[in-house]
Amino acid sequence: MTEHAAVIFVFFFLAEYASIILICILTSILFLGGYLIDYTLISLIIQYSYYDYVILNIISYMSSPLIEGMIYGLTIGIKTCVMVFVFIWVRASFPRIRFDQLMSFSWTILLPIVIAFIVLIPCILYSFDLIPSNICLL
Repeated sequence: MTEHAAVIFVFFFLAEYASIILICILTSILFLGGYLIDYTLISLIIQYSYYDYVILNIISYMSSPLIEGMIYGLTIGIKTCVMVFVFIWVRASFPRIRFDQLMSFSWTILLPIVIAFIVLIPCILYSFDLIPSNICLL
């Protein structure tokens, strides 16, 4: 019996970390620009790097689809790894709370804040005349 319990725990553990990686990939795609590269960061790296000629040669070979795909893959991989690191760091830093405490916190604190934002943001946009009104949709 004890052998099978360890296998079940391993599958649960792997599924939990697979969901963390999936959520971090989706977060990096949806909110961090996916495979797109921030060229201001690259220019700062080139400016303060001793190996600027290597970086400039890599950028000059970006016309090759293979190199371009590898750089895009590295970009989304680095963004995902940073998100996984932050996710696990936050998860390990804060204490775990019970479900009843989480539900109480959500209903008594988070829900009123969300409802206040739903009312407050449109009021601020309307009062400061920030609502875009001349958008051509066709």
